[in-house]
Formats: sequence, C-alpha cells, structure tokens
Amino acid sequence: MKRVAVLTYHMIEDTRSPLAISPNEFRGHVEALAASGAPVVAPSRLAERFAADSAPDAFAITFDDGFASVAEFAAPILREHGFPFAVFVVTSRAGRDNDWPGQPPWVPRRPLLGWDAMGSLAAAGGEIGSHTASHPDLTRLAPNAVIEEMERSRRDIAERLGQPPALFAYPGGLSDPASRAAAGTLFAASFGTRHARMRDGDDRAGIPRVEICYFREVREFRRLFSPGIDARLAARRLLRKARRLF
Repeated sequence: MKRVAVLTYHMIEDTRSPLAISPNEFRGHVEALAASGAPVVAPSRLAERFAADSAPDAFAITFDDGFASVAEFAAPILREHGFPFAVFVVTSRAGRDNDWPGQPPWVPRRPLLGWDAMGSLAAAGGEIGSHTASHPDLTRLAPNAVIEEMERSRRDIAERLGQPPALFAYPGGLSDPASRAAAGTLFAASFGTRHARMRDGDDRAGIPRVEICYFREVREFRRLFSPGIDARLAARRLLRKARRLF
C-alpha cells in the first residue's frame, strides 16, 4: 500500500447534520468500496509499517463518538461485505448521549452505544478505540489532565471489554505536541481529522483521515478512487484554513 484513505463517520441517520449520513448513503459507500476491489484494512493495521505491502491503495473505516446508530445501521452492512472497522467511544457517556460539556448547539443529541453493544461489536470483529473519557478539547487541558482523560478511558474499556484499546481518536480532531506525545505512549495508533490520505511516513500519533461529510453522495464518494483525489483533499484543506482566518 502507498496511501490509505481513513474514512471518518459519526451518525448513521436520515438527517442533514454535517455529522450524519443516511443508512442508504452509507450502504452506497460500502457497495462502491466493494465494487472497486480496493482493500479495506482494519484501522489497527495502520499502526504498523505498510510500504512493503504490494496491495494497491487502501481504505479504512472509522466512527467517532460511538453513536448507537453504528450498531443499528452501519455494522450489519459492513458485516455483509466482511469489512473491518473501528468505533471510538467516549467512555463516561456510554449508554447515554452526546450532550457533553462544550458540545455545539447545532450537533443533534443522540444515543450512544452501551457497553453490551460495544461488546457485541467487538465480538463480531469491530475494533473499540478510545475517544477519551469525557470528550474535552485536549489542547486546552494541562498535561496531567490529558493523560488522565486517556488513561481513564483506556481503563474503562479494558475493564468492560477485557482488553485495553490499541487505538485512539482526538476529540474534534484537536491535538497538540503534548497530547500527541501522551497518545503515543498509550496507544499504538492515534487519529486526527487532517483531511488527507495516510502515507507510511505519517506519525502514528497523528494519522490523517478523510471527513466523509464532503463525500456524502455516492457520486462524490466515488471521487475517492480517482487519481486526482490527493489534490482535491489538499484544496479542501486550504479552503478550511482560509475560513478559519476570517
């Protein structure tokens, strides 16, 4: 593999929230992946070097926040095709909802996976990763608080599911050198939201991902298979950066 598009999903439901895509749209994405013949690798595979792998460019599938709709709608579709995936969960909110402190008002409040549902996903091959204990902006915390958020979530998952998580995703994709250093000591691979495909030389404490909100429609999703996709992702990154400056 030379590059891996790590796809970032959140809710699977029929709303127009930027964090949601419909079950039908998700099925269209999975069927497009299956038809393409591109490898879909387990996110944990990305913790290891892959440049020597002779497989073509690949994909990985991730879900942030641990919404219950992942188990209800996404997991059955993925199982039909034998595709691996990871779900990053906020452990103090398990079985509750995503109304944590600092949640923007425009984000719909929805149920999150409980521990039994997470266990069922894990038993079926899904990878359960950490998304901290309470979903704070890690860049605003003192270093000891960052470590506590990560360690607490890691303990929660180990106690409830029988093994500590190997994977981590930064809440909101926000990280800094201190949080990446902490994640690098506790997890085999950690994921941000820099809108790009992963290369083998990328730091495993800051793996980039593709935000699926820009590829919701299936015809847009198929652009991920085009030779010019990296230029398209780079243009989107520049646009996002420019918007933050104004």
